[in-house]
Amino acid sequence: MGKFSFVGFLREQWTELPISTADISDKSLIVVGANVGLGNEAAVHLAQLKPKSLLITSRDEAKCELSKADVETRFEAKGCTVDALIANAGVSTVNYAKTPDGYESTLQINYLSTALLSILMLPHLIKTGTAEHPSRLLIVSSEAHFLADILGADKWPGIIKTLNDEVYCTPSSVMNNRYYQSKLLQVMFIRELSSRLPTPTLVAVSAVNPGFCHSRILRESESELLTKSGMMILKGLVARTTEVGSRTLVHAAIEPGEKERHGHYLSCCEVAEESDYALSAEGREVSKRLWYETLKILVDIDPRVHKIVSEYLVPGLFLLSRL
Repeated sequence: MGKFSFVGFLREQWTELPISTADISDKSLIVVGANVGLGNEAAVHLAQLKPKSLLITSRDEAKCELSKADVETRFEAKGCTVDALIANAGVSTVNYAKTPDGYESTLQINYLSTALLSILMLPHLIKTGTAEHPSRLLIVSSEAHFLADILGADKWPGIIKTLNDEVYCTPSSVMNNRYYQSKLLQVMFIRELSSRLPTPTLVAVSAVNPGFCHSRILRESESELLTKSGMMILKGLVARTTEVGSRTLVHAAIEPGEKERHGHYLSCCEVAEESDYALSAEGREVSKRLWYETLKILVDIDPRVHKIVSEYLVPGLFLLSRL
């Protein structure tokens, strides 16, 4: 599915998804963004399977940043273990607004903060995993990344700087595409991270597409009557229930096959092809540059990132020279 097609989209939407039943009685799991929507349904399903421990955090937009920081802080302080992390919290907005950190809100919450949490949790995930049974890091992405428009980004002097720039974001078409862009960045981050983990990996990472589901993620764009009416019709015809969509998260977190899924975009609980742009020469160049730009930002935010990247990823010396 390198190109987005409506027929392929419908086929996936109507695909029956498996209900996971794996034994997780000895597993410790984290779901970020678990008070509503997909995260909540995933947490409920996992809880019913009686894991060793299940840590859930709020998806409330005002608390999103705090919840992500809180996850890592708890594990740092208590020396806990984690077998799977589902990084699910996110927002969708068509209005340009900066966070107190100076980044456009969707760019920070959906991408930069998720990348930061993923890297800070690597030591805990690696400590738990084995070569035979790696721990799992899942970022909840979307088939929306097929619709992302960042053509020509390989020519930008700074990819994140441009995406964050208010002038660049001023045309409504850019902010209307921002959620899609953030999902593409997540797919690229997973690809770059997986390529830098040692082989055999002790943590399997993947970007999971839950499909088009009934949820409140698009509530802002649905505030206009015409848009809301159109979305209600589309959801009524093709949207998965939130519970069905959450099966994709649960499957990737606990079912066998994590090594085969490592480094991939997943859809319908299977490895799927990324968008044509992500797979193109330009997309691969943008992906690499994005990785180093992201690390530079995250190192400035939290010095632990430099230590983790140097210690757990390869090639360490090349990474050090770029930061």
